Amino acid sequence: MTDDTNDGFKPTRRSVLRLGAMSALGIGIGIPAVSGSVAATIDCPKTPGYWANHPETWPDENLTIAGKERSNEYWRGILLDPPKGDKAKIMLKHYIATVLNLRTLESGCTSAEIKYGYYEGYTIEQVKNMAGKWLRHTSSWQNGRKQTRWYVKVDREMVDGEKLKDTLDAFNNNPASLGLDCGCDDR
Repeated sequence: MTDDTNDGFKPTRRSVLRLGAMSALGIGIGIPAVSGSVAATIDCPKTPGYWANHPETWPDENLTIAGKERSNEYWRGILLDPPKGDKAKIMLKHYIATVLNLRTLESGCTSAEIKYGYYEGYTIEQVKNMAGKWLRHTSSWQNGRKQTRWYVKVDREMVDGEKLKDTLDAFNNNPASLGLDCGCDDR
């Protein structure tokens, strides 16, 4: 054993297990105290994985995504379903998370201009709208065909969906990487 500087305390297996149990108990007791309305508890954008695993935090009304109104269970199913390389499904996952984040965030970061990246000068709402347009011009996620390319013709122009997806992904995972101050830079 090495010399330690913690006044001779040597953790035993029992003390470590006891500490782990107390931590788990404390966390379990604390959850009901902090849960409540979604708008009051969600300060930072959440990832597609978060939204897939926390249906209780979704708004009560059904969502309209890229012009299609469906049940929240339908949209959650898309979040849970592996995209298997389908570019439209990959985009759709980040789009759904962004829609949910924009509906539940009270932060001013949703209307602030992006400071870094390809869509510098745009708001995340504008990028989300462009991604929705991209999705509406790919029918693959609606008819079961696989979207194999990121470039899609939108209003007679080829649009790179990967840049849109990457921006939505950055917002959902780390808005500070876009220069947005959502008050959650501690991730």
